[in-house]
Amino acid sequence: MAQTLKQKIAEAEDKLARLREQSRRTENGQKIILGGMLIHAARKDAKIRAWLLAEAEKSIIREADKKRLAPLLDTLRMTPEPNQESEKETVSEALTNILSDNAMRD
Repeated sequence: MAQTLKQKIAEAEDKLARLREQSRRTENGQKIILGGMLIHAARKDAKIRAWLLAEAEKSIIREADKKRLAPLLDTLRMTPEPNQESEKETVSEALTNILSDNAMRD
C-alpha cells in the first residue's frame, strides 16, 4: 500500500530527529575527549594552566557553570609547578593517563 504524504513527512521528520541526536552525541563525545586532554595538559603545563584559568575567569558567566567548575579550577590554581628535573611524559603516557582518568570517572 502506498504511503500518504503525511506518512512520508512523518518518516522524514523521524529520520531527521535521529540524525540530529546522532550528531549531538558525536559532538558531545568530542567535547569530552578534548576537555579531558585540556585538563590533563593544564595539570602538566603551567602556561596552559594559566591560559585555562584566565579563559575560564572571563568566559564562564553562568553561576551554575561557575559552581560546577569551581572544584576543578581551585585544584588547578593549587597545582604546584612540575619539577624541571623530572622526565617529560611521552605522548603514549599522556594518552594512557587521560584515558585512565576518564575511565575512573565512569
